Amino acid sequence: MTPRPISLGVDRSTAPHIARLARTTAALVWVATIPAAATAQPVPATPEPAKAAQESTATPPVTAPEATKPEATKPETTKPETTKPETTKPEAAAKPASDEARERAEAFLGELEKTATTISSMSGTLTLEKFDALGEETDQRTGRLVLDRKDGKRRIAIRFEEYIDGSGRLDRSVLHYIVADGWLCEIDHTNKSFTKRQIARPGEEFDPLALGNGPVPLPIGQKKADVLARFDVTETEIPADIPLLGSLQDVAAMRLVPKSGSEAAQELENVDLFYDRTTLAPVGVVMREKNGNRTVARVTKPVVNGDVKPEDRALLEIPALDPKEWAHDVKPLANPD
Repeated sequence: MTPRPISLGVDRSTAPHIARLARTTAALVWVATIPAAATAQPVPATPEPAKAAQESTATPPVTAPEATKPEATKPETTKPETTKPETTKPEAAAKPASDEARERAEAFLGELEKTATTISSMSGTLTLEKFDALGEETDQRTGRLVLDRKDGKRRIAIRFEEYIDGSGRLDRSVLHYIVADGWLCEIDHTNKSFTKRQIARPGEEFDPLALGNGPVPLPIGQKKADVLARFDVTETEIPADIPLLGSLQDVAAMRLVPKSGSEAAQELENVDLFYDRTTLAPVGVVMREKNGNRTVARVTKPVVNGDVKPEDRALLEIPALDPKEWAHDVKPLANPD
């Protein structure tokens, strides 16, 4: 099978803000190899090479028969032969290729669900590219992605260091996002602003990788049933018109299309997710909105379940910033009625 180079949330009062933040920062997802557990597909028959043409045998020339006097003959009447129509068993109808692709993608979701326990840490270089359909401009940010699990809870950090605007000008622009301990933090070093919003109360189950829960929808270990309840899923391919993903190799991909009438379907056209076949690490995403905007993310040199470097681990800690030098905006969740 040709390698076919897959984000998923809880409804809260902060969900609209988080969804907007997700679209302005990073968009990654989960996808991986089509698992061995999936139904094996028959190998297409290879056409046999054309056989060499056989030698032709010369046919002796036909000689005209001698002219003979025709004899008067009585026309012979023959009874027409009746043939019984042959009955053949109908062959089993071949399954449409689209159905096979959907079944393989759904089987793969089952494999991805297991990564909730098999992937405990991940790090890599993150490049985020955004196309604005209204202005017809593309900008790009590059930085570091770190994921770790502490006491059974996931923490994720993204720190962008460089920014290329629509004109191609390169600037140093540090923008740091952290999702940890039920809080979503945005640290803008250029404007010296610190925004901290509570997205889960102490003791509540919360996954920062689920779609809508954090700046990077990177669903690792999401339940297959939850995904299929919100999206139609099938296989897809590496898009030829996105250079940022052109270097992807040995990856598998799924396309998620929001189900009609769902909240995601209001703005989202589809999401393509790309995963490394060996490690199941998410390495790319394409998020297309109905207004024509597009977000592309690419993780290069991903390290899965390796030792988290001290400098990477530091990115996961929410810093204490001097309020005299930094503008603070802290918003805890409202007390439930």
